[in-house]
Amino acid sequence: LYKPISFAFAPPYRQQATEASHIHVYITTCQSANQDQEDDIISVDDTSSSSSSSPQPAASEEAFSTLRSIGVDYGLTRTGIAISTGGYHPRPLAILSNLNTTELSTTIVNYVISEQATNIVLGLPLHKDGSDSEQSNITREFGQFLLQEVRKRCGTNISITLWDERYTSKEAASRIQAEAIARKSRIPSASELETELDADAACIILEDYYKELGEDGELIVLENEAVERECAEIYVRNMELQEERRRSMMEEREKGRNARQEMIARAKALEESANNDGLNQQKKKKKKKKKKK
Repeated sequence: LYKPISFAFAPPYRQQATEASHIHVYITTCQSANQDQEDDIISVDDTSSSSSSSPQPAASEEAFSTLRSIGVDYGLTRTGIAISTGGYHPRPLAILSNLNTTELSTTIVNYVISEQATNIVLGLPLHKDGSDSEQSNITREFGQFLLQEVRKRCGTNISITLWDERYTSKEAASRIQAEAIARKSRIPSASELETELDADAACIILEDYYKELGEDGELIVLENEAVERECAEIYVRNMELQEERRRSMMEEREKGRNARQEMIARAKALEESANNDGLNQQKKKKKKKKKKK
């Protein structure tokens, strides 16, 4: 007896034109009753190479499928920002430039709040051998500063993960050039690419992060407990101020509703009064006519 062949498609975290989702073809052959059942599993991927790693648990994939993340390709001159939910179709948000550390952190958190993200993936530039570089240390320092801003405004609801960003800029440049060739348009020069690479590199950071389900990512934690307590206190005060503003706005809206209701009641009273005056005048006219007769 033979069971039908079943096809299972792995989650398409990378949504680029050049990619192909992993296809796993499971062929189960049932031999005679006295023979052992043999399971042949053929794994075909986009690189035509088999993988010996075990698949991620379904719960982990399910959690990542709804995770909304902001990708950040940090640089001293320019910083690229991208957004994705579940790794599907990462899209560039902005390229930020001419901002100091405070302004940049504030702007990124503004995007986190406006896009309703719950996760930040910060690209970590490493050497080719995977060791830290000078830019890695600068990025880690910025990550600490960014986390402080997150804690002050969002509390502990937002996490920041450092993610290996090696070769993302080169891949972004290759994609931009390939798209230009496909459209039969002029290939951008190196100087023109510089203005586009950062946001596209942020998209690639998100793609890789979701593809690997965040494995080997480095979660940033505040190194100073005093700073952490200070951020928590500021967050509580910010929440209290927001609650006061919310109540004040509700009171103002309530006053506005009451004022409108009073205006409607006055208008209705005036209308009824005018109608009564009209009826009274009609009655007087009728009485005068009767007296004349």
